[in-house]
Amino acid sequence: MTTTNRLLLSLSLLGALACARETRPTIEDPGLVQLTADLGHARLLAEQPGEVLARLRIGAGEAQLGERPALNLALVVDTSGSMDGDPIGDAREATKAILRMLRADDRVSVTIFHSQTEVVLESTTIGDADLEAVLARIDAIEARGTTDMAGGFQAAFNQVVTHRDGVRLDRIVMLGDGVPNDPTNIVPLAQSCASYAIPVTAIGLGLEYDELLMGQIAQVSGGRFSHVEDPERVAGLFRDEVLRMDRTVARNAILQLQPGPGVEVVEVVGQQTPGGSGGLQLQIGDLAMGEQKEIVVRLTTPARRVGATIEVLDAMLVFQDAVSEAGTLRRSAYLGLRTTGAAAEVEESRNAEVHERATDLQAAQATAQAIQMYRAGNVEAAAALLDVAESVAPGRSESRRRLRQRMSSDSESSSGAPAAAPAPAPEMERSIREAYDESLDTMGY
Repeated sequence: MTTTNRLLLSLSLLGALACARETRPTIEDPGLVQLTADLGHARLLAEQPGEVLARLRIGAGEAQLGERPALNLALVVDTSGSMDGDPIGDAREATKAILRMLRADDRVSVTIFHSQTEVVLESTTIGDADLEAVLARIDAIEARGTTDMAGGFQAAFNQVVTHRDGVRLDRIVMLGDGVPNDPTNIVPLAQSCASYAIPVTAIGLGLEYDELLMGQIAQVSGGRFSHVEDPERVAGLFRDEVLRMDRTVARNAILQLQPGPGVEVVEVVGQQTPGGSGGLQLQIGDLAMGEQKEIVVRLTTPARRVGATIEVLDAMLVFQDAVSEAGTLRRSAYLGLRTTGAAAEVEESRNAEVHERATDLQAAQATAQAIQMYRAGNVEAAAALLDVAESVAPGRSESRRRLRQRMSSDSESSSGAPAAAPAPAPEMERSIREAYDESLDTMGY
């Protein structure tokens, strides 16, 4: 195939088989949110089943925005015995800093949990609250008892749901170490938050907390996760979150995916999302100006004759406009490809960027799973999974490499082989946190 023919082939495939509806700004639609899509291959071999990657990119442009909507916020704070010492002091200072940061028209509640759950402040607008009295109550909080996280989470959820009005931005901020008496109901509560479009900002305090559970809460609810070691950093994180709310252009975004005839979704890469031939709905959450999100989907395709078109995927992004009160808006994209009898044409049509993004997501998910295995005491399996992550995306993560090195001594020691002394606990914990944070960041949380 000549260079000219290859160029014509590429242009025809891009023009005919991958398209997204162009959005022009109007009074009803400011046109700030865009959805684009591309495939890992523009062609697949004919006469046999195939596999292809689809990448969906969601972006939000810049605009002059007015004042952000008021908040409907619930703070939920771990005050159990495990928070004794610096962590409870950090939690008190962070809670007070967040309350002082709110506007008079923001609605807020404060819930603490230890052996029991206590609502320190029922949901009320800051302008109507006796803020000094509330701050004094927070100063009196002590670390004691066990950890009724499920009760605290449920109470915070109830506070937000009870006062939803369709105008305020609904949020939950959870501060603590994420080590509950019983974790059984925690993820289902996060799923309930997702169904009500209530993102949870999960903030792990100190060195000893369950980053896996806190991260899962953020992932499932469509929120964000961070860990910090001092109260000033917590206040800064929340300040960043409020700034992001000030720049919100789309709310409660949902990406709907419908595979074409005979096409099945194998996985949403980097997520534990069930596939199949039916449609999927992915919670995207809110979008701020300048924010970009990428979703990669792995699909199988049916056998088709040479030159046939395979309708791979329809994508629809549905969201609430947060700029001009335009209500529910939509963006659509379609992906298709043609079959060929030439393997060389398949290779020439390969989109390296899509495959690279998929490998990064795979490696990030494997790293998070390895940390979960390590926490469960399965050191050898965790180390092996990190090896897999490195083989998928070699040299792409320094934090993963450091974690693997520190795990290797534990793995060799547990198998009885000679090994260097295991890494001191604080160093190991720091390596775990760095690798986990990087993995969640890669996956967009």
